[in-house]
Amino acid sequence: MRAAVFHGAGRITIEEVPDPAPAPDGLVVKVARCGVCGGDVSMTSGSAFDYPLGQHIGHECAGEVVAVGRDAHGFKVGDRVACMPASGCGACDICRDGRPILCRAVRGHGGGFADYMTPTIHGAVRLPDSLSLADGALVEPMACGLHALRQAGMGQAGMRGGERILVLGAGAMALAMTFWARRLGAGRIVVASRSDHRREVALAMGADAVVSFDEDDPDALLQALGGPPDIVAECVGKPGLLNRAIAQARVGGTVIAMGMCASQEPVIPAGCTFKEVRLFFPLAYSLAEFEETARAFDDADVRPEIMISEVIALEEVPATIESLRAGKRALKIQVDPTLEPARG
Repeated sequence: MRAAVFHGAGRITIEEVPDPAPAPDGLVVKVARCGVCGGDVSMTSGSAFDYPLGQHIGHECAGEVVAVGRDAHGFKVGDRVACMPASGCGACDICRDGRPILCRAVRGHGGGFADYMTPTIHGAVRLPDSLSLADGALVEPMACGLHALRQAGMGQAGMRGGERILVLGAGAMALAMTFWARRLGAGRIVVASRSDHRREVALAMGADAVVSFDEDDPDALLQALGGPPDIVAECVGKPGLLNRAIAQARVGGTVIAMGMCASQEPVIPAGCTFKEVRLFFPLAYSLAEFEETARAFDDADVRPEIMISEVIALEEVPATIESLRAGKRALKIQVDPTLEPARG
């Protein structure tokens, strides 16, 4: 089979590797779609947080089960599934706390920029019949938004609801936060974006308003929100944005760092102390949150497929990641391994 392999900063190659066999508790999934994540750009850039050399990359994956391990009960050939990039042991404190991808015994499932992926039964979720496989490949990034807002307390017993939410950015992660903020009972959601062409998608995903990211009039932002934001989600990942989010949060508010900035980002603790701001750095999701996301797609009044701006062939992955690193604007690019690469 073919797979995208990381060999160092800016060096990703499409290689022929052995076809996989299922683990006893695993599946072999024929990849139909795999989304290109901002992490695929930042974690192939030469930072301390790069993927390990030789890793098969791609983790927003959906496809069809073509082989089932002897202990992979509950799945059968032909099932359409969304795949988590890894699964935990299920027994340790970290797994029981809902963070299986951080498990010390984590098991990778192979990269989704490939013909096949090999999740365990603890890292695959069957898709409702109403969802396309393109929708299925959006479960992974969208589940991150659910996990982040749950960590911030939204939708949980005892929380007041009706929160004012400010989302910095309008990329896939920002749209995930917007989608889930609406479903979890937010009162007012405002997305701040430099990209006017994403306005309609942000509104469709649940935003009440989209404002210019470079808005110089703080009163305009307060008017759009109806007051200072209870939660600010930083979804850009550029230096300076975390401090901006802290400055914009209300006294006693919450800042969620979703941009995963890999550069140094100086934060003055006193600036947080004198506002009693809570600061969260969420990563990924639990299996239950992954499943909940797939169910939410099934009954939502918006199809997440509207986020997809481009579909490319597997051979185009290296050049596409480099173009994104160079500043190409795209919402969500997905890889379809069955496509022939574009000519010219």
